[in-house]
Amino acid sequence: MKSNEIVIFSVSRTITQRIANVLIERQLEIPVYEFHYSEVLDKASEMITSGSKIIISRGGTAALLRSNLTIPVIEIAHDFHGVYRILQEAKNRSQKIAAVGFPSFCNALRHYQNMTNEDFKICQVYNHYDIESVVKSLSESHYQLVIGGLTVAEMAKKYRLNAVMGDTDTISIEQAINEAFSLLKYINQQHTRATISHAALNQAREGIMCVDHLGQVLTINAAGSRLFQCHVGDKIVTKEAFREIYASIINEQDLQAQPVEINGSLIYISVKNFTHRQACWSIVTGVAQDSALWQSVGNKKGRLRGFTTRYTFADIIGRSEAISATIARARLYAGNALPVTILGETGTGKELFAQSIHHHGDRSQRPFIAINCAAIPENILESELFGYADGAFTGARKGGKPGVFEMAMGGSVFIDEISEAPLSVQIKLLRVLQEQQFTRLGGDALLTADFRLITASNKDLSALVKSGAFRQDLYYRINVLELKLPALRERAADIPLIVQHLLSRQGKTLVFVPDALEALSRHAWPGNVRELQAVVWRLAALLEAGMVDKALLQQIAGIASVSEEGAPPAADANISSDETMLLKKQEKRLIAQVLDKTHGDRTKASIMLGISPTTLWRKLKEHRISG
Repeated sequence: MKSNEIVIFSVSRTITQRIANVLIERQLEIPVYEFHYSEVLDKASEMITSGSKIIISRGGTAALLRSNLTIPVIEIAHDFHGVYRILQEAKNRSQKIAAVGFPSFCNALRHYQNMTNEDFKICQVYNHYDIESVVKSLSESHYQLVIGGLTVAEMAKKYRLNAVMGDTDTISIEQAINEAFSLLKYINQQHTRATISHAALNQAREGIMCVDHLGQVLTINAAGSRLFQCHVGDKIVTKEAFREIYASIINEQDLQAQPVEINGSLIYISVKNFTHRQACWSIVTGVAQDSALWQSVGNKKGRLRGFTTRYTFADIIGRSEAISATIARARLYAGNALPVTILGETGTGKELFAQSIHHHGDRSQRPFIAINCAAIPENILESELFGYADGAFTGARKGGKPGVFEMAMGGSVFIDEISEAPLSVQIKLLRVLQEQQFTRLGGDALLTADFRLITASNKDLSALVKSGAFRQDLYYRINVLELKLPALRERAADIPLIVQHLLSRQGKTLVFVPDALEALSRHAWPGNVRELQAVVWRLAALLEAGMVDKALLQQIAGIASVSEEGAPPAADANISSDETMLLKKQEKRLIAQVLDKTHGDRTKASIMLGISPTTLWRKLKEHRISG
């Protein structure tokens, strides 16, 4: 059996002879070579070029090949019997013995020495260039014989020392050959699969290419080369048409049907990002506008998710004086480039206003990037804002990662819950606003900051400044234009409009009788519009149609007037056990119905039920609902 895909580099004439005997016995024709260490890498490169896929070697030669080649190198193990034979031969020729070798050989020698307590010196080296100095030192110390490989024998001769060359057992050689053939089989199978996959990709009419997180093309099909004007090894970031596409790749944001003009042709490009352990890559697909495939893609403009706004002022529901005045002021702010701070309780729609301001401003065609200081752990918030350089910390992505400010690219940055930003981050943010420049975490390159800042907080920032929890100088930097959002209880007249809008989005028609509307208007709404949304979703999930009165609102959504909410429970509340069981059954039925509506999504279900995910989990366990 002949196979030049596997070659063997021997380290001594003795081992070469043993390898030859094994090959003859097994009727294998594998080339065996003895090279000087200075020639090994060049010879190996020549063989790889001619088709070699696996190299078998031993000791320092194997270590040298493994650290410099991209193909597998299988090492012939140092076995107990081989060590025993060479030491017996050495003891018959001299009493003062030293062994010189690489870590694997020296480990085998130490193991043998620990078992037999035999006295001989072990000198470990890590490259061939150290061998001469070690052998010279042994000669000066009056050693008479050294054990080692080809290079050790050469140096021993130079310094007038006897040498015994390393040996190995035929079993170790056979094991290495068996491992090489198993690995070769796997490599050839993978190559066949890759060839079939590439052929299949070339049959696709859409352009397909895979790029790494640095934007380098790893593979591309024929249609992709034609549509994208790219080839393997190209950097898409250098191509003007792919600038925005690359932004979605570095931010790991998927993209659907983004229109891009390439050499006068309109190409609709989609991006799907993948991460496995520390490896990140993206699959980019594209179709031409006039392609038949475009009919299946859909004739709609793609949007860079996470980089563009979803809401405008038209999405803000309400006609009350409070909300109308707030919208008018926000529209005025949108025409200005100064920083805006949006203040309001939780659930009043701070991001809705932030997106609307960006959408109606001069930067509307540039990215809108939002980040929540309360949702990101303090130890990684800084890297998310400023990015980090390659090797900035353990586990950092190779090549580094841009931060929010860098990805804004002339757009707007919305920092929600700015009150939760640590003082260390506040200091750096202040410097960015003052100098319009920043550096990545762990980097030294100075980057220009070009973005409009919009911040939001549900806390009184001025009070935090007085208490020392927020920097005064940063407060004056971000609070140039202040927008206070009214709470829902301050614009109760808008509640019927919001309810009907939410019901229409759910495809439901419910009629609220006057006492129900009064209960909704008199409710305190501590969660504001977000709480109202949860109530409406719950009603839509449980009621197909019909009338909603105050009693039904109280029963299903727990909504009562302010006076009723503050009233103490009745003293004589004699509830029978049967009634208690009925309530539990209704609760179980309600939870099961909502889970069915959300297709088992517990997060959505908890929102519709108006309870936390933890409470929902506890009730699922209590009622033995599988979800």
